[in-house]
Amino acid sequence: MKKTKMLTEGAMLAAVFGVCLLIALYVPLIRLVAIIFLVLPFIIFCSKYPLKYIIVFSAVCLLVSALMGTVASLPVAVLFGSTGFVMGYCIQLKKTKFFTYVASSLMFLTGMITIMFFSLKFFHLNIIAENLKTMQQSIEQSKAILSALGQESAYKERFAQMADSVSLVYTVYLPSFLLLSAFIMVLILVAINFPIAKRFGVPASKWNPFRELRLPKNILWYYIIVMAAYLLMRADTSSFLAKAVLNLMLIFQILILLQGYSLLNFFSYTKKWPKGIFALAVILSLMFSPLLYLVMIFGIMDLGFDFRQMIQR
Repeated sequence: MKKTKMLTEGAMLAAVFGVCLLIALYVPLIRLVAIIFLVLPFIIFCSKYPLKYIIVFSAVCLLVSALMGTVASLPVAVLFGSTGFVMGYCIQLKKTKFFTYVASSLMFLTGMITIMFFSLKFFHLNIIAENLKTMQQSIEQSKAILSALGQESAYKERFAQMADSVSLVYTVYLPSFLLLSAFIMVLILVAINFPIAKRFGVPASKWNPFRELRLPKNILWYYIIVMAAYLLMRADTSSFLAKAVLNLMLIFQILILLQGYSLLNFFSYTKKWPKGIFALAVILSLMFSPLLYLVMIFGIMDLGFDFRQMIQR
């Protein structure tokens, strides 16, 4: 009876995966929605059954994607299928939600890098260069539209800044961009699919409150070391070491920023302020860069000193 149930559920979930993949490939209007739900069948199946059956289920899903789609469907199926596999199997192993999130994000990042490598190796398609070219073409098209309206001169400097920013992201900050893209995408997948999976009997764990986020104190020392290396580099961004330092600094700044927001949330919760005040503080800090640096200072202070004990007292 258990095997019959497993086979029936596996067949239904594989069919759901195939339908979502078809919609993602051929229905532009709801493509993004279908892509988000590609991990759901894997979460449900991989959280319940032994590993050997999970491998068979994964192979069936890949076969379905190959039969129903095209060559382009396989990378999408592998990317989201492997991510859903990690999510579901971590749930089965009763890992924490944070561990599941980090492991799934790293799997998604590995999948993206693998797809780019195989695209370049076997199809001679440089996805990064094509994306950069598309972004530059979009900027040029916008310039042409404003030029036709007689407004190009008013936005000339802004377009130049946009072109420099796009070039900088793809030439210097590409590793950080890929890492952040993976973590943000998986965060969206977890936020949408886990509540749905829970309705199907998947014992998905809950997040700890954001105010309880405490990063390791060693991060502060790593940030200081990276900052010192950045100051020694001066304006050099051409060498591999310089690019590595710039990417590390960006990642550490984001982590310290999250620590600062966590401290603000803890302070707001301790003082029993309305939740809207914290949300307003986040929005204002994102809109005005001086406030963003202030939040980073709070994060550094929280890592360097036991600030929360002082607030509780």
